[in-house]
Amino acid sequence: MNTLFICLFESTLCVSALYAVYWVFLRRETFFSVNRFYLLAMVLFSMLFPLLPMHRALSTPPASLVVLLEPVMITPAKVELTLQNHLQWIEIAAGIYFSGVLYFLLRFVLRLIQLHRIVRRSGISEHHGHRVVYVDRGYSPFSFLNLTFINPALLPDDTLPTILEHERVHIRQHHTADMVLLELATLLQWFNPVMWLASREMKSIHEYLADEGVLQNGISRPGYQQMILDETMGIRVNNLTNNFNVSLLKKRIAMMTKSKSKTWAKSKVLISLPALLALMFMLTAGSYSNPEVLNVSSGPVFNPIHLIPAPSPVVQDKPNTGSQVSFTDPKTGKPVYKVVKKMPSYPGGDDARLKFLAGNIKYPEAAIKNNIQGTVYLTFTVRDDGSVTDVKVLRGIGGGCDEEALRVVKLMPKWNPGEEKGKPVDVIFNLPIKFALDGPKKEEPKK
Repeated sequence: MNTLFICLFESTLCVSALYAVYWVFLRRETFFSVNRFYLLAMVLFSMLFPLLPMHRALSTPPASLVVLLEPVMITPAKVELTLQNHLQWIEIAAGIYFSGVLYFLLRFVLRLIQLHRIVRRSGISEHHGHRVVYVDRGYSPFSFLNLTFINPALLPDDTLPTILEHERVHIRQHHTADMVLLELATLLQWFNPVMWLASREMKSIHEYLADEGVLQNGISRPGYQQMILDETMGIRVNNLTNNFNVSLLKKRIAMMTKSKSKTWAKSKVLISLPALLALMFMLTAGSYSNPEVLNVSSGPVFNPIHLIPAPSPVVQDKPNTGSQVSFTDPKTGKPVYKVVKKMPSYPGGDDARLKFLAGNIKYPEAAIKNNIQGTVYLTFTVRDDGSVTDVKVLRGIGGGCDEEALRVVKLMPKWNPGEEKGKPVDVIFNLPIKFALDGPKKEEPKK
């Protein structure tokens, strides 16, 4: 779940940065096709950005990192409540997000059903090379896929060819595909106002392109503009369609009369490249700003200094860019890794690990009596068969807290082992367990 929210966060940052470039530098230009494809590329790239190999390659942690698991908080009473408070925001956020996705997905499906019913009710006719659906309700003329929907009763005979030509441009340039893509992207990022703005901007660009196509076919500009001013159109069907309507009237007429942008203005698209590079640097540099610790969960990052003794060097024939060897186990002769391509995972996920620890560790009475609190740092190895071994205290606080943390960590069930080059391997982890009291702090580190 944490991974999903991280991907959504990165995708939101990406689309917001790229849309800012569009809004500042491209929105007022008359290269409508360039702007259209920029918005399409912006949405597609932002959806794929968190998954790009280059992005993940830049995120590869430096060689000095130590994997530090997310800490668990232990208090004398109601340990379960501590865990619930930790997980509550994830559960609430996930519930809200997926409820929104479900709502907009249902809305998308209902819109498709609505269009299908209109076609079934009215049928498809041919009109001078156009596939036309003659509707009997007060809909504004619109197009969807290769169909034009019109109500002849609302249109004077002399304007029908012009309106059909307008809708033909929408069909020929596959504007429906743009709207479906934007609708799906908005479905996934319904919480992001930038996605709604991009969808609205795309509708405007479609109208500009259709107006431009009509004028290029020999229809006079003043006559076309007057026709738009004189027409009173019906209601809109839904956002998946390209409607001939007057909602963009002022902007459409302004774009028709505006001087064409200079050719060099197309190069403004390149401004998005520095924005992308800055975004990648911010996300990847921010992920590993701590030279000592890699946090593999969503929790806070701690900075224990010199927790692991200097490891024995491991000689490899070829450098391994994906994995990081910590030391060679003298008992087995096998390398113990810090980072591998597929890291070990607790059965049921990290939330299950936190629940197990919080549900089994008890605050020692001696520590409560002596007001001892603080963080116990442990190390353990997940073997290639998933078993947890070599559990040790790296830094303790005394009062029985160290022994209690050791006891419960040794009780952990088998993990799903880590893998390197498709084979299970041994991986070492560090684990902080924080003991906290409500009273004044008296931390006594163990030497």
